[in-house]
Formats: sequence, structure tokens, C-alpha cells
Amino acid sequence: FVQPGESHIEYAVLSYGKTSYQTKNEYEKLYQQKRKKNPPLSYNKAGEPYQLSTEILRATLLTNAVYPIYKHGENIIHHTPGKRWDCLYTWDSGFIGLGMLEWAPRFADYSLNTYLSDESNPDYAFLHHGSPVPVQMYLYLEMLKRAKNKEALLSIYPKLKLYYDFLAGKIRKSTTAKFKSGLTTTYDYFYSSSGMDDYPAQVAMMNRSLRDTAAPVISTSQVIRCAKILYMTAKKTGREEDARTYLADIDRLTKALNRYSWDKESGYYGYVLHTAQYEPSGELLRTKDGENLNKGLDGIYPIIAGVCDESQKQAILSHLKNEKEMLSPYGISAVDQSASYFAVNGYWNGNIWFPHQWFIWKTMLDLGESDFAFEIAKRALNVWKREVDASYYTFEMVNVVTGRGGWFHKFGGLSTPIGIWADAYYKPGVFTSGFDTWVDDLCFSGENQRMTATITGFTPGKKCTLLAVMNENKDYRAFLDEKEIPIFSRFPGEIEICWSVPDTEPHKLIIEKK
Repeated sequence: FVQPGESHIEYAVLSYGKTSYQTKNEYEKLYQQKRKKNPPLSYNKAGEPYQLSTEILRATLLTNAVYPIYKHGENIIHHTPGKRWDCLYTWDSGFIGLGMLEWAPRFADYSLNTYLSDESNPDYAFLHHGSPVPVQMYLYLEMLKRAKNKEALLSIYPKLKLYYDFLAGKIRKSTTAKFKSGLTTTYDYFYSSSGMDDYPAQVAMMNRSLRDTAAPVISTSQVIRCAKILYMTAKKTGREEDARTYLADIDRLTKALNRYSWDKESGYYGYVLHTAQYEPSGELLRTKDGENLNKGLDGIYPIIAGVCDESQKQAILSHLKNEKEMLSPYGISAVDQSASYFAVNGYWNGNIWFPHQWFIWKTMLDLGESDFAFEIAKRALNVWKREVDASYYTFEMVNVVTGRGGWFHKFGGLSTPIGIWADAYYKPGVFTSGFDTWVDDLCFSGENQRMTATITGFTPGKKCTLLAVMNENKDYRAFLDEKEIPIFSRFPGEIEICWSVPDTEPHKLIIEKK
């Protein structure tokens, strides 16, 4: 019992192996020693309003650890989206890894390796539970971009290739490539291909018993984007035969998506229906009135894969930026708000979630849509700040109409993009690029008053956005291959560069104080 006005501290002891319980003073000493390794977040002045809400997310993420979890013959410590779910989650854990990369990189490495496998393991090509969205591929890419010495990460490339080959339907009797249209599906392995449980197209597909013969858009799109990630890695490590294979896969899957899935009338891609023999039927999944049932996040995924032509890209951008369709005051809706099947009382349908918005944000950097990229981050950070500062709860999502946080209140998984966005715009010493840019030799020095990096673009002719956060007390200039280039700042310390990719050769980027 604590008297009013008295302070009260409780220590939670997480033990691995034999534990020797200690005194209160000893626990306090241990706590203070560990706390020094995780100092408070430090943002430039423009980011200070987001510090508390992001600190609370960091604390939640780092303490959502459970033990034991049984994995392939051993008990492991595992970071879970929330402690009511003490089990493995493939796509949630990918985002947990991305969050850990911001705040505790050793756990990002642990998370990545937990979900990978190798040829010597006959049981699985990757650790799968839940929606098979391969976020580990993106975690791998982000870790590669930040690593000063990439040797250890590049050595596990075969594990990522194994993961990819299964998703692409190439190995171990994988059924993902069973359709003769060339499209892929993961519905043989889990009821949700995207993590969006009550997504309208998916719900209708299940209700109509079409799970075996319907191809969602995200599965093929993710295989394409993963092929592009591994293509860059293969090129950088001299694996030319692998690189040629990825290019062939990208070309084949791109043609399949645009031939069978694009719905010009709605401006979205649709679920493609097949016959019992897996031949494409020529039809998309629609409502009884003929409306494309995929007007939502799954229907825009080819822009994330980078396979849209100009007219398709503009159609999708118009949906994403339209506040009567995909864009709400609090972020991008999972479902087009103008669709007949849009709801305001569902789980994903009628709510704003952060993970797929992270994919869109990174894509906007690839497309040079820097203002819209910032708008995505700003709306998310603002609503998160409002809800978390008031409640100290870390929510799964916010409602598309009210912006109120909802569902599990100590969630640290799919909400980690909040921390990534805060760091990308406000934390000195952070450099960010889209999916299509490879980064070598990244270095911040002189109290974050100088940054150097070697950047390689793999899509010549594309205009992309690069972000860097520097010490806010100086003015800056930038050089690309020793030639001064324009920069843009939204607030002191934040630097944006529009880079027109000239070729696939490495280029030296320097940002320094004037």
C-alpha cells in the first residue's frame, strides 16, 4: 500500500536460465546501467512535440518480450506485437525488426535471423505464421543500407533467396505459382494475404468459396518488389546468374499483373478469378452491381512494386491523395471511402493502420513525391501524438472518421512506422531513401554536421527523394560527385534532395555545413 504523495517503483525481472533475486538497490543499479544504453530520444526542435508519444512506443516495443516460444526444437525469446499474442507472427515481426533497427539494432538482427532458414533445414524455407507479407526482405534491405561493413549481412543472402524462391513458387512444392495466368497467391497457406483481416475483397472471396481460384494483387506485387531487392543484392555481390533470373521474374510477373489485374474503369487492380483448372477466367472479383471489390490498399500495390505505367501511376496517386477516397485527415484508409462496401466499424475496413502506409511512404520517396511522403508521415505522427500523449496507450490503429485509437492498447508491432517517420524527419544522424536506392559507406560526423554516402540507383531516369537529418544549428549544402546540387528543407536540420538517377553506377553524396 502506498500513501498519497509517495513514490512507488516496481521492478519486473525477466530471467533466462538460473536467476538469483537481488535487492531493490541492486535492481535500481542494474536498471540505471541498462538505461544508459538506451538514452532518451533526441529530436531537432521541430520534432520535440513527438518525443513523448514515440518514447512510449519505444518502451512498449522493447518490453513486449515473451519466453518461452517454441521454434523448431528450441525455446526462444521472442518480441511479440502485444503480450496477449505470445506466438510467432511473420509480418508483424518484420515491422518489429524495422522498429528495433531504429532503437536497438541488435534485436533487429535477432528478429531477422529468427525468421530465416537455409537449405539444410528440410522443414521450412522461412518461419511462417500469419499473413505471409515478407517484411523481412525490407528489414534486410534497410539493415544493408545502414551497415558500415556489409559482409555478415551479405553472407546470409542465400537465406533470403530461399525465402523468395518459396514465395515465387519455385521450390519445395510451393503452390504460390499454381495459376496459369502467372499470378501468385498465398491463400493456400493462410486466410489473409495482406494482414488485413476484414478487407472487403478477401471477405467476399471467402464467402463465395473462391479461395482456391482467386489471385490477390499484393502477393504478386510483393514477389516483384522482393525480386528487385534481391536483384540489387545479387548485382552488388557479383551473382550475375541470379540477377538475370530476378529480371526475368520481374518482367513475367509485371506482364501478368497488367494483363489480367488492371481495371481501367475503377483505376485499381483487382482480384483475378480463375477456373477450377487454374486458367484465368477473364473476370475480376466484383460486387453484384459490378463494382471492383478491390478499391483499397491491395488494389494499389503494383505502384509499390514499381510496375505501373504513367497512366496507371497517376490513377493510383489520384486515389491515394483524394480525401473522399483513400486519404483521411488521419492517414490513408485501408478501403476507399467512396466504395459501396466501405465501413466505419470494422477492424481494417474503416480504420487507419500504419504498416501499409510505410510501404506507400517509401514508394513516394522512390517517385519523388516528397510532399505527399511528408504528408503521410505528418498525419500519422500528429494523430499518434494526440492519442498516445493523452492515454499513454500504444494502439493498433486509429478510426478513419474520429481518429481515436483502438483495439489492443499496448501494441508494439505494426505501429512501429511511427518511430521510423519521427526519426526520418527529426532525428539527427538518419539518412533515408526509397526501395530503389542502394546505400554504401554511410557516415555522419562532426556532431551530425557532415554526412557522406555512396548511392546507387537501379532505375535510370527516375526522380527520387533522399532524406537526411542534420544538426539543426547550421546551414548546409550538398554535392553529388563533387558538383553542388539543390537541397530543400522543411525545417532546420531536415534536408531533402531530388535525385535524377542517371545510371546504375555508384555516386558520392556529401552534405556539409556551409
